[in-house]
Amino acid sequence: MKSAKPQVNHNQHGESQRALSPLQSTLSSAASPSQAYETYIDNGLICLKHKIRNIEKKKLKLEDYKDRLKNGEQLNPDQLEAVEKYEEVLHNLEFAKELQKTFSGLSQDLLKAQKKAQRREHMLKLEAEKKKLRTILQVQYVLQNLTQDHVQKDFIGGLNGAVYLPSKELDYLIKFSKLTCPERNESLSVEDQMEQSSLYFWDLLEGSEKAVVGTTYKHMKDLLSKLLNSGYFESIPVPKNAKEKEVSLEEEILIQSEKKNQLLKTESIRESESLMELAQLLYSVVVVS
Repeated sequence: MKSAKPQVNHNQHGESQRALSPLQSTLSSAASPSQAYETYIDNGLICLKHKIRNIEKKKLKLEDYKDRLKNGEQLNPDQLEAVEKYEEVLHNLEFAKELQKTFSGLSQDLLKAQKKAQRREHMLKLEAEKKKLRTILQVQYVLQNLTQDHVQKDFIGGLNGAVYLPSKELDYLIKFSKLTCPERNESLSVEDQMEQSSLYFWDLLEGSEKAVVGTTYKHMKDLLSKLLNSGYFESIPVPKNAKEKEVSLEEEILIQSEKKNQLLKTESIRESESLMELAQLLYSVVVVS
């Protein structure tokens, strides 16, 4: 199967960037929506702060008019009309400050509640991603073991705790295992080859109705769920010939160990005999002398 040509994007510096895979896109979209919410809150508080500052300037200006009026200075009609609204300005200033205090406290409570909800949502998403990863590893384990002859025979015959699988469905699984657990393809980079495999797993997890290896991803998902739930892969039976080979190997090791011990005993006896002969020779020399 020919690999799809990877999409290439260009950033503002003209550098090429490889298109992200679905999994990479999921992992990279970690920006919290609370940032936009906090910015909105901050902008609202800033506007309110500016409003309070303008009212305070107006209050000071009206107090200046009142002082000038007390000192006998003549004011124009507009200034006199403004002085009459002094109490109204004081009321508006007090209301704005109270609103600022209430709004600030409420915003903090809302932000805390939102962050708490986002942490909970993040943990749920993280758990969902972990579950997907566990499922992928379980599926990969099943598919890799299905390549063994004795495992295939167990499922075709419904033996050793394996559920019965028609040869056609077993063929689907074997073909799918070659797609998802492929041998190294030197004509592709490791990243491109793993990208292809990840897309097969992605569609499998989604249970897509798309066609694959003569069936659909949904059917493949149902088959693999059936195998995983069967319990067969919790402890895969060892084939009889493998057991015999294991026993033969143990016997061979035991025989070799016994031969080695026998050889050591023989060498020890020979050394003892040599020492006895040497002792007798020395005794003879001493006697003759």
